[in-house]
Amino acid sequence: MSEVSLKINIAGNEYPLRVKAEDADNVEKAAGLIKEKIAEFEKNYTVKEKKDILAMVLLQMVTQFVQQDKAKSEELKQLKGVLEELNEMVKQHQEKVNR
Repeated sequence: MSEVSLKINIAGNEYPLRVKAEDADNVEKAAGLIKEKIAEFEKNYTVKEKKDILAMVLLQMVTQFVQQDKAKSEELKQLKGVLEELNEMVKQHQEKVNR
């Protein structure tokens, strides 16, 4: 696996990173999203400290992640239920055929 070097700017600070080549686009997209959220908070709220803005951005993004994770978990539970029902139907069919 090859690695690439990136310089990511977040809230006016530059962070040098080494990431897997296949992850570079995702890291850059994530940094871009963070930049957008920071700009949104700076526009909509009178928060002067960058650390406070970063904390608000982090909270919002993690909350969205948790909500998405919860939705996926519910979808997986529903899918599991359907698969269990289908499995039971297949078993019942096999029992009838084997009689």
